[in-house]
Amino acid sequence: MNPITTPTPILFTHYGDDWIRGSERCLLDLLTHLDRKRFTPIVWCNSPLLAAQVKALGITVYQAEFSLLFGWHAPRFNFRGFLALLRQGLQLVEQHQIKLLHANSGAPNQWLNLIARLRGIPLVAHLHSRYPLRDRITLGLHQLPLAVGVSQPVIDQLRHDGMSAQRSRVISNGIDTQRLKQQTNIDLRQQLQLNNQHFLLATTGSLIQRKGVDLIISAAAQLIKQGLPIHLAVIGDGPERSALEQQAQRLGIRQHIHLLGEQQNVFGLLKESADLFVSGAREEVFGLVLAEAGLAKLPVVAPAVGGIPSVVSHGKTGLLVPAEDVAALASAIQQLYMAPALRRKMGLLGHQHVMEKFTIQHNVEKFQALYQELLQTPSMTPHWYSHWLWLRPLRQCTKQLLKLSFKRPSQEVIS
Repeated sequence: MNPITTPTPILFTHYGDDWIRGSERCLLDLLTHLDRKRFTPIVWCNSPLLAAQVKALGITVYQAEFSLLFGWHAPRFNFRGFLALLRQGLQLVEQHQIKLLHANSGAPNQWLNLIARLRGIPLVAHLHSRYPLRDRITLGLHQLPLAVGVSQPVIDQLRHDGMSAQRSRVISNGIDTQRLKQQTNIDLRQQLQLNNQHFLLATTGSLIQRKGVDLIISAAAQLIKQGLPIHLAVIGDGPERSALEQQAQRLGIRQHIHLLGEQQNVFGLLKESADLFVSGAREEVFGLVLAEAGLAKLPVVAPAVGGIPSVVSHGKTGLLVPAEDVAALASAIQQLYMAPALRRKMGLLGHQHVMEKFTIQHNVEKFQALYQELLQTPSMTPHWYSHWLWLRPLRQCTKQLLKLSFKRPSQEVIS
């Protein structure tokens, strides 16, 4: 008879805005599919919305205000807040007998690094974006015993700083295909009063400069002027909405651009209505929406930036173009407009690609194997004497800072 084993308690910590988007969705899906016979999740976060959704999963959750030292917003020197987080984290570790720490973003590592060393327990940071050098230093990313990036570009950034290969991994995001396929089909064409002759482009995401929706609108304008029956459905909201409306008006194509705002059934809108999914992203380290488009059997046109080429296979599941190149974006859209058979083939291959590589089951299996490895490998547990882990990256970063002091700041962004 096999001995009865007690599930291992893991403290998941998330710092972010009060919304459910990329990294929040990844965490919720991971928690939903985690094997509760092996692991007991406890969540600590600063978002009331995320806390409510975690609670609905039947998981113990603690919601508190998080403050950062040397952050981008005041107060930048809140040492009292930092010590309060340190104390609360240590209390949670003791109360729940936590055996492993999982940071779902870069920020919590500022205090989790110290907690991991004080209690001698493993820490893994799940990084969903690339961070400016200033943040990599102040958040303690170089002191991490193990960093997991959603794509290789995230890890390459730390490796460039001097972090060893042994302390970094890549685990691709996964989408909950079953949850998405349960969404109700919505006839978007009927809502927009479009017929089968119209060519419907779709894009989804936050309406921020980084997502490049303005580039897609400019590309659509070029094609409309050439006589193509293009319409663009933009799913999402954000601070750039007014500017995008004005851009469409200025280009004379306002009736072709449909800003739909936030929608609950995004997959249901995509899978039965759109002809093509388009991204204009200026920076994207993975792109969950691209995987969801593949699941919806839509071909994709997107820029070859960050981790997008790992999700979209050029010439097979879509077409990749140079970043911020409106003419190339328009040309790729036109190419697929003219080739309906190729679009269907790409859509089928995209669906196959997602099911083989980007399901939540694949993602959870890899994380669970990683947790087991960390728990069984004493050398992966940080101790006070492991301060040497960040000495080499510190030297590399010092060189970079000296170079940056003589030129304009980097355009790196955080999400």
